[in-house]
Parts: sequence; C-alpha cells; structure tokens
Amino acid sequence: MSASPSPAPQGQVLTRSLLLLIFLMAAVPVVARWVQGDFARWLINALTLLASGWLLWNVDRGSVLAWRVTTTLSIVAGLFALLVGLVAGQGAWGGWIVTLVGLIFVGCGLLLVGVPDVRGYLDRRWAGWRRQ
Repeated sequence: MSASPSPAPQGQVLTRSLLLLIFLMAAVPVVARWVQGDFARWLINALTLLASGWLLWNVDRGSVLAWRVTTTLSIVAGLFALLVGLVAGQGAWGGWIVTLVGLIFVGCGLLLVGVPDVRGYLDRRWAGWRRQ
C-alpha cells in the first residue's frame, strides 16, 4: 500500500490561486492581442509577462519585497483601472469590463494582505526565505 500524499500547508492553495489569478488577469489582454495577430509590441509584452511571472513566483517563494510590490501594484493598478473603467463605462460596455478587472485586481491585493490563511502561509515562506 502506498502512503497518501501529505496535504498542502494551510493557505497554500488560496495563495497560489490568488497569484495565478493576478497573472491571468495581466496575461489575458496580451494573449488576446497575439491571437488577433497584433504583434506590434510583442517583445515588450513578452518581457512584461516574464517579469510578472518572476515577481509572482518570488512571492510564493517567500520574498517580502516581491509581496509588497505585488500588493502595491495590484491595488494601485486596480484602482486606476476601476476609475478609467467608470469613466469609459458611461459610453461603452467595454468600460464596465475594465471596471470589473480593476475590482478583481484590488480584491486580489487586499486578499493577499488581509486573509489570515494567506498571511500564515506567507509568514512560513518568509521564515524559510530568511534562513536561505
């Protein structure tokens, strides 16, 4: 008989889900442009996606600086998108989508800061990061 796999540490699934959601929210517009054949700024877009993935990967590894940058960017960019979407939403339905994306970014940033399971998981990762 094989032993059952050990369960994931508390907060790991939620933390990684939030980080994946942040990455997907940033990647979807870029990939949509590529699918439509718009490769005008493909190098900058690809480098941005790589930098985003690297930053979020470092959050999961336990970097406090990466966590601070991620939460700050999520909240500030989310508020900016929220305001732009509200202004654009008065004339077009696409503005309401931008507003929703802004709310999701703000929500992810706040969840990374305020959920006890996420903070507990990240605290354990930070302790491991400091030992390295």
